Amino acid sequence: MTPLGHHRYTVLVVDDDTSVLDCYRKLLNRGGYKTVTESDPRRVLMDGRDLESVDLLLIDYKMPEMDGLTLLAELRRREFRARCILVSAFLNDGVRQQARHLGVYHILEKPVDVVALRGVLADLLPTDD
Repeated sequence: MTPLGHHRYTVLVVDDDTSVLDCYRKLLNRGGYKTVTESDPRRVLMDGRDLESVDLLLIDYKMPEMDGLTLLAELRRREFRARCILVSAFLNDGVRQQARHLGVYHILEKPVDVVALRGVLADLLPTDD
């Protein structure tokens, strides 16, 4: 596994719950990933925001100001090509279809199974040298 001080990949996590962001940050940092968190999806879209270094987007679906798929659709329109994992407690066929259309790699249901998340991350962004 990559040492904690050496981050090969950057993961952007967007979730309106700051306690959830803290949990993701700890989990991802321990796994060897550089973690950037944002609680307001609108701020991700602000001009000048550097998204070039983002290797993976981990987004919550249901947020008060903008849902995760709306954010992803706007990012895709702006040529953002990083892989994406969607997390949601509100899954239905429409959400799944829209997620597929936007190129979501994997959908995890809440509450998130940490082992499943680690498996998806290892598949997408391996930290083993």
